[in-house]
Amino acid sequence: METGDWRLPLPVSCLHVRLGFDLSGYKIRTAVAADVLDLRAALLLRGRDNHPPVAGDEDPTAFHVAVYREDEQVGVGSIHPEAMPEGPTTNAWRLHSVAVAHGHRGFGVGALIVERCLEHSASHDARAVWCLAPAGAFGFFDRFGFQRTGDPIENDDGPQYKLFAKARPVKRSWAI
Repeated sequence: METGDWRLPLPVSCLHVRLGFDLSGYKIRTAVAADVLDLRAALLLRGRDNHPPVAGDEDPTAFHVAVYREDEQVGVGSIHPEAMPEGPTTNAWRLHSVAVAHGHRGFGVGALIVERCLEHSASHDARAVWCLAPAGAFGFFDRFGFQRTGDPIENDDGPQYKLFAKARPVKRSWAI
């Protein structure tokens, strides 16, 4: 695991502390793609049997995190370099598959995952970060500086919107 003075590329400084979340019982760990597929499929693919890795999961600079409560995996997220469709193509990264198990939402677990993924992209000189998200997730991603762009994209899970944020450094103030 990487250590040192991390830089967070979006305007979030210790979000979970600022909002009063207690994450003391949670542990966040770096992972490999295979370690996040089962929870990703269970929470995001609504039980569909086919849950292949996302293109980019095996990129050498891809980053995956998993959050645990005791020995149970309760949250996952991934980020990898990928040009944004109809957007910046230089040093753009795609955040994807951020998922938190029921019963663990609302405690800052998702924010912890997103912060850690964004830190990783910043350490690789990301200039922009983008993701696809349903309309119900706008408020969550807005806290990280993401903005909606373009028309919805229809897929098996309903309409998804492209969200993007320009990367800029903000010093992180928490440790994992």
